[in-house]
Amino acid sequence: MKLRIVMSAAVFCGACVPAPDPVFPRTPVERQMAGLLQKFDLWDEDGDGELDEAEIARGLKGRGASYTPEQVVDFYDTSGNGKISLREAQAGFKRVDQVGIYTRQ
Repeated sequence: MKLRIVMSAAVFCGACVPAPDPVFPRTPVERQMAGLLQKFDLWDEDGDGELDEAEIARGLKGRGASYTPEQVVDFYDTSGNGKISLREAQAGFKRVDQVGIYTRQ
């Protein structure tokens, strides 16, 4: 019986804890990474945590991109599996300015 009371109190008190403040990106890099995460989640239609050429093609459709889905995979896919993981996207995102393969619009 005492265990039930303690458990109920713990659940009740847990509900009283205020939710953490929302996180807002403060620096340009944080804003870019937040945009990358948002786009990655939006484009990952099957939810497997990786982007394939078909998902990238659908994401790029109508955006006037100057590169093909194949070029995107070739640039970001360092594991060679033909897909881009979030980790690969983050690592590649940091290299984009160094390589200069994309034109900024």
